[in-house]
Amino acid sequence: MSAQFMNMLANMAPRSNSRSLEDLRDSTDALKGMDAMELRGWASKNPMVPSRDMTDPLGQALLSFLHGNDHALKDYASTQKDLRGEEKLAQELYTTRWGPTRIGIYNVLLIFMTTNPDSKARLLNLTRYLIEEIKVPTDASDVTGASALYWSNSTKPHTQPALAQLLFDAGSSVNHRNRFGNTCGSEIAQVDFSGDTSVNVAMLSWYVEHGGDVDGKDNDGMNVRMLVEMMTKRVPAMGEVLKRGRRERKEGECENCGRKPGGDRVFANCSRCKKVRYCAQECQRVDWKAHKKICVAA
Repeated sequence: MSAQFMNMLANMAPRSNSRSLEDLRDSTDALKGMDAMELRGWASKNPMVPSRDMTDPLGQALLSFLHGNDHALKDYASTQKDLRGEEKLAQELYTTRWGPTRIGIYNVLLIFMTTNPDSKARLLNLTRYLIEEIKVPTDASDVTGASALYWSNSTKPHTQPALAQLLFDAGSSVNHRNRFGNTCGSEIAQVDFSGDTSVNVAMLSWYVEHGGDVDGKDNDGMNVRMLVEMMTKRVPAMGEVLKRGRRERKEGECENCGRKPGGDRVFANCSRCKKVRYCAQECQRVDWKAHKKICVAA
């Protein structure tokens, strides 16, 4: 066990006696130390169970789609659109949550893809429909503050790169942080050695290529680079991913994440050198450690 990890444990905040598990679940504030471990442990033991938790009309439409009715969700959406309008329909699909951990619609589709791999292509098409036709935002978070992109990149257990790419293309950020301050990179870097570690290597590469922050620290002072260093002896390929870094960006692409201009996305040049472009302030912040070495005032 590394000195960094031991230091993290030594400095971990004690469990607050004033906060109940119910309080941790019902709040949205940042957590660290034992409070974070308490909520994380509870969430892992209380997954959403479709047959129990998706008894509402929208949930039933999703289950009907999963079981072979390709028109179920579209029929539901068409009816609700006529009754309430496009904006309220999109809002309903965005805000509805299911199960103890309060997961959103894209997380539901992620679980369906994992448990029903033969339906993956249909579920990806449904995801495109929700993004492109209904305009359902992709950044909804569960009780731990994690987004669907976070979990679709996680290697425990839902890894779905095709879904991750759809959500990324729709605007989701790989650097979204949950209530513990973790990005999906943190989940990827914490390797389960009983499984196939090549998945961790592949998803870490995806994370880095899409502008993942490897140096920003979570609420307990750890970052992706530290976690990878802890794993390097057993999974050296992960260390190689960080050494290699991302590909050189083409002209017009975001210097950090590689997104191309399009839709409502507004790009801005580096205000100092004017030579590189970013799709968001977050991308400029993440890239600054590398860019400042070559940034020269225009």
